[in-house]
Amino acid sequence: MELEPKLIRRHLEEQIVKLVPIEQPWIDESRSSFLDGSLPDERLAELGWEPADLDLHLRRPEALRRFAKQRFAPGLEERFLASKGSRDLVIYSLLRVRDYALARELWIRLEEDETTFAEAARQFGEGPEADRQGVIGPIPIGALQPPLLQEVLRGLKAGEMSPPIGLGEWQLLLRLEKLTPSRLDESVRDQMIQESLDQFLDERVSKILAGEGDSLEPFHYDPES
Repeated sequence: MELEPKLIRRHLEEQIVKLVPIEQPWIDESRSSFLDGSLPDERLAELGWEPADLDLHLRRPEALRRFAKQRFAPGLEERFLASKGSRDLVIYSLLRVRDYALARELWIRLEEDETTFAEAARQFGEGPEADRQGVIGPIPIGALQPPLLQEVLRGLKAGEMSPPIGLGEWQLLLRLEKLTPSRLDESVRDQMIQESLDQFLDERVSKILAGEGDSLEPFHYDPES
């Protein structure tokens, strides 16, 4: 049962590959790079593949990339702006303990430079981040949960630390190390398009598993676009 969604997704990807034409020179260059001087028959035997398996292996990522770009690139700028900075990259330090009095004491000691955040996290931290001297990131700030963490970090300047924050059973000390605003460069564009493709395919897999596959519209790709 765990394999079934993966198999359905792979089947959907293969349907897309059949739709997207790939130029023969591109395929020849990719095959040459993949074989890296090996004889085709020997490499295929080593992998246990048929020639069609190699062809699919070479074509799949490029076909999916072209399909996703055609379908999801339009409106990308608007979606990026709508994300309201959730892709900004943050590096922060975190120290968490269960005892409020200890958290308060550590905060005072840190504010008065009696110890360093790394040393305090290593000595007193009760979470897994203690093994990294409290440092977390860089990660998209929008990935932090609960949203309270995002709000606190956005309210800090680089190098500034928050007073203890109660969160469930924990008392947290947060220090902002660096917040880098995201830009819609090529890397972010590719990431957003890939995320859209993943969501699109995951939704189709879910509908197929729910018995709603007949309601799905066929894939469409315009080779001239």
